[in-house]
Amino acid sequence: MRAHFFTWRYALRRFANVGRTLAEAGHEVVFAFPRDRRQKLPTRVARFATMEAYDEVSEPSFGEAIALLRHTRDYAWYLSPEQEVATFNRRRALDNLLRTASRGALEPNPEWPDPAVAVEPGRAAAFDAALGALDAWIPTDEGVRRFLEAQAPDVVLVSPLVRQQTHQTEVVKAARALDVPTALIVYSWDNLSNKGRIHVAPDRVFAWNELQRREAEELHGIDPDRVVVAGAPHWDRFFGLTPSVDRAELCARHGFDPDEPIVLYLGSTNEVCPDEPPVVEGWLAALRSSAGALRRANVLVRPHPRELAVWQGWRPPSEHVSVLHEMKHKRQSLFDQLHHAAAAVGLNTSAQIEASIVGRPVYTFSAGAAAPAQSGSRHFYYLLEDRGGVVTYAETLGEHVAQLERGVTGDYDREAIRRFCEFFVRPRGLDRPVTPIVADEILKLV
Repeated sequence: MRAHFFTWRYALRRFANVGRTLAEAGHEVVFAFPRDRRQKLPTRVARFATMEAYDEVSEPSFGEAIALLRHTRDYAWYLSPEQEVATFNRRRALDNLLRTASRGALEPNPEWPDPAVAVEPGRAAAFDAALGALDAWIPTDEGVRRFLEAQAPDVVLVSPLVRQQTHQTEVVKAARALDVPTALIVYSWDNLSNKGRIHVAPDRVFAWNELQRREAEELHGIDPDRVVVAGAPHWDRFFGLTPSVDRAELCARHGFDPDEPIVLYLGSTNEVCPDEPPVVEGWLAALRSSAGALRRANVLVRPHPRELAVWQGWRPPSEHVSVLHEMKHKRQSLFDQLHHAAAAVGLNTSAQIEASIVGRPVYTFSAGAAAPAQSGSRHFYYLLEDRGGVVTYAETLGEHVAQLERGVTGDYDREAIRRFCEFFVRPRGLDRPVTPIVADEILKLV
């Protein structure tokens, strides 16, 4: 079998293990990247796969036209009643539409009101249906089709598909025209709710869990028979980690008191919180005002890996607080820090899921206008305790401190964390790796 992964550089690392599993079973694996985003395969991937570059569209003007169509349809999608809570995602969809329509000349104004309140749901649905019919009428891009004909894959795998900047919809269309089976491997926990819609349905959607299966059906109109609940393959390696440092060494590195608990703050992206240090300072002040263990607790601030520059020059406002200014061996260091922490805190980040894998309680608090993509993103609510998740939410810092105080002293439901992790990450069994499941489902599709 010859399998082609159409992806982008950020997604490559998430599917390398699936590609390796297929290659070890004797199949040919090819990673295909847009020509203008071409990259060198990492050494560990180049050992079992090859790389091909392709033109996303034959004509730039055609690419601009379909980007405008699909950004318009994405925005209309966020006007539906199902997306009412997604105020941040709707604003981002509008920004993308305006930039595309003006070719970057028009910079959106954040002061503009949310227009969703003025649109009747029936009209939004009719508009979306009309745009969908127009998209279906657009013929297959001949350049992409010729590329696939020359490559002759037995299966085409795409991810993330929902970002219109990559034009992966054209790959799905071309594969369908050539009668080559296609599959979307869902990239992240938020991709089916907050990045945009699926404009052309692939033959299979490999979802993480039942929640994503419902998203595929209810938000994207995917036939439920096309959705396979397999789990999240890229976290298999995280499940297999063991600590590389002991607690005493970790405390020594950061100037911590080894007799006090460690609270790990998990930073979010700039989109979630454009200026996170002031939020953390207010949070730390609330902790130090506590009369309990949090007054003396060690606090390790771990910025999001893409936001290290935001924290350069930031100095902790109190003792026994440390911030990471460099991040080597990101996966292993995160595991070590979670393993030795008594609890984790974050606004809206996938590291909260990794905390549950390690079995640590996770807490969050409302950052209000400082974090527009927190409560304004649909996927934020998926992790909350009262929605069946594992993250304890507080509307105020005072309430949050009381909740976190109980957590660092060991007062939390360990079985609930285990149940969530199984449901969300490994629905076919907490002790069963996901990568072989996805590889097997790909072979079934072929």
